[in-house]
Amino acid sequence: MAAPVPGPVPTSKTSIWAQTSIWAGVPALELNQLMDMSSREIRMPLNEVVAVLQDLNEFVVSLDQLGSRQAFGTADEYTVGKFVADWDVARRLSRARRVISVALDAQLSEDENAEIDALCDQGRFYGTHSATSTPTDQSS
Repeated sequence: MAAPVPGPVPTSKTSIWAQTSIWAGVPALELNQLMDMSSREIRMPLNEVVAVLQDLNEFVVSLDQLGSRQAFGTADEYTVGKFVADWDVARRLSRARRVISVALDAQLSEDENAEIDALCDQGRFYGTHSATSTPTDQSS
C-alpha cells in the first residue's frame, strides 16, 4: 500500500461515497457491517478529479447520443464498438479507476481497502452470468 505523498494540503474537499442501493445483490445487512462510508472523505488533487470528470462527461454525452441514434436507426452495435475503440474508452476508464484507487490506497487502511475491493468484486460484469439481466438505472 502506498504511503501518502508529502505536499501541499488540497484546498478543495472532494468526497468519494457509495450508496448501498447501487450494489445489486448485496444484502443491506452485510453492507451495514462494513465500515461506515456515509461520512468518509477522500482527498484527491483537483487536476486529477477534473481529468476524470472530463472523460466521464465525454462518455456519458457520447453514449447518450449513440443511444438516440440507435433508437432512430442511424447507428448500430458496430457504431458503439467503433466509438469504444476509437475513443480509447477502456484505457481512459481504467485510468479513472486508478486515480481513485491511488487516493483510497493512500488514505485508508489495508482492511478498509480490502472491504472496498470486495464490494467492487461484487459488481456486474459484461459477459458474466450475473450481468445477463437488464440493468437498472443507477444514474445519480
